[in-house]
Amino acid sequence: MRTAGVKKLMGTVLDTLPKPHGEDVIDEVFFEIEYGPEYRLEYDALCRELGKTVVNTWGGYWIAHALGMSGPAQVPAKKSKLIQSYSRLTAPAVAPGGKRKEPAALELMSSYYQEHKGTLPASVRNHRELIVELIMSGILPEHAFAMVPADFTPPPAPASRRR
Repeated sequence: MRTAGVKKLMGTVLDTLPKPHGEDVIDEVFFEIEYGPEYRLEYDALCRELGKTVVNTWGGYWIAHALGMSGPAQVPAKKSKLIQSYSRLTAPAVAPGGKRKEPAALELMSSYYQEHKGTLPASVRNHRELIVELIMSGILPEHAFAMVPADFTPPPAPASRRR
């Protein structure tokens, strides 16, 4: 599993937080990572390997999964500077569907996008690969689209690739 390291880090940090966990636990976990030197080293290594958007999105997913909770919408992060937004965990998790092959995931993503493009942020197009990956893992399209940050701008391509 490509995000096993992210799952492990999130679980380790989550276990250090006082219980019961509140609805802003994702922000709290990332805050602990930000200011915990060992956690930050591991987080930075994961970001170099997978990319910050993948680590943050899957980090939120793994935290929610561990708690059996979900959040219907993104809210701006208040504590952590590592994330721009997160899902406030206010509802029981919806059971994921079965894993899907890429063609099926692409079709589900496309259908959902066409049906809801008027209400989706324009930046969602920057997350095509991540959304497909989430749908392939069994996450429903509406949840996959809600998990990606709305205000992400991809970094410019390296100079060697700009031509």
